[in-house]
Amino acid sequence: MKSADLARLFAKITVYARRFAGEIAAADFFAGLRDQFISVWTLITRIPLPRKLCPPKFALPTAEALALMPVAGGLFGALATVVPALSVRAGLPDIAAAWFACGLYTVLGWGLHLDGWGDLWDGFGSGRRGDELRRVMKDPRTGVFGVAGIVLALAAKASLLPEGGAAHWPVICALSGSVGRFGGTVAARLGKYPWENGMARDIVRGFGGYQLFRSFVFTCVMLPLAPFAWIAGMILSTAAGAALAVWANERLGGVNGDVIGASSVLGELLVMAVCAL
Repeated sequence: MKSADLARLFAKITVYARRFAGEIAAADFFAGLRDQFISVWTLITRIPLPRKLCPPKFALPTAEALALMPVAGGLFGALATVVPALSVRAGLPDIAAAWFACGLYTVLGWGLHLDGWGDLWDGFGSGRRGDELRRVMKDPRTGVFGVAGIVLALAAKASLLPEGGAAHWPVICALSGSVGRFGGTVAARLGKYPWENGMARDIVRGFGGYQLFRSFVFTCVMLPLAPFAWIAGMILSTAAGAALAVWANERLGGVNGDVIGASSVLGELLVMAVCAL
């Protein structure tokens, strides 16, 4: 990167930081942050929140709210792994408890991102492009490639998790659930959305540089858990999200919800690999 490009990047980050500081100073900042978090939490997990906090009708998160996905993902990852980690202390073998953790994480998370991961594998395996590729990915039936991709993702997680030690599972899954989902926000930022309909339309079209900056700031909450793993994971997750966005823009014509979900799953796997090492 040239010095002029670095200067422009630094100037943008400075503008974003000042804008964010101004938002924090606003009287309704934390109330808005709470509502954004609730919308994302409701999307990615079925773990209930107090009824008085829940809106009367579910609405998809806005682009601003998507920036909180790493926070919601980190908290969800930690909560979903507590019981499996305790089951190891009760005598359950590590590998069985790891599969238990993967199953619980999938069930409590609606299988949302894993569904996008499977759809992406089906699309990739079809060898098609453009609208034909999108039709394959939108088909509610899962093909052989989709099933293979889901099995491989679950098997990789169940194999990597025991390497970190059961006592550290909540931390590992908090880190992977947060940093991995940052990769999904990178895909949203770099993607284009040329279609008129779709769940991710407003998110992708509205997710700009400032929203990615907010997402980065919120992901920094997980940095104290494991600084080296966080840094390495952020690099790998960012690269994964960017690579999938470039691929989707060229082969699919843009980035949809499946690509965002698949980027999150790939980011999670990479972070877990770092933790296992």
